[in-house]
Amino acid sequence: MSFTLDIKKFADKTERNVNDVAQAVAIDLFSRVVKSTPVGNPSLWKKKPPVGYVAGRLRGNWQCSLGSPVMGALDTRDTSGGTTISNIVAVVESFKGDGAIWLTNNVPYANRIEYLGHSSQAPAGMVRINVLAFQQAINKAVQEIK
Repeated sequence: MSFTLDIKKFADKTERNVNDVAQAVAIDLFSRVVKSTPVGNPSLWKKKPPVGYVAGRLRGNWQCSLGSPVMGALDTRDTSGGTTISNIVAVVESFKGDGAIWLTNNVPYANRIEYLGHSSQAPAGMVRINVLAFQQAINKAVQEIK
């Protein structure tokens, strides 16, 4: 009987640690993506900005969800990324190990910035360069969560 209880304790602890690692990795990776997202700087642009342009929409449109990706863009500006990262952390902390954690950005020009080099601030994109650091994020989370 005590052997069974020990296995259950181990399984519960292991599951909790797996969730903790998944959450830590997602927060680390998603925060890096947000921080790597360029904020419009019209002085670097080849064309003039649209009338009434306000920077920070691309950075403010990173949306985190569980189970399936969010559809639609927000009318949010976040030049620092702080509010966006706080929102991401709140969603990720509710993750219980089932399903997927999604990070999406649905502004129409996000794909052009990620893949076509439309930003001199992020010529290699925002997501791709940070996915390369994914294994580092896992190693870091495993070391921190014991």
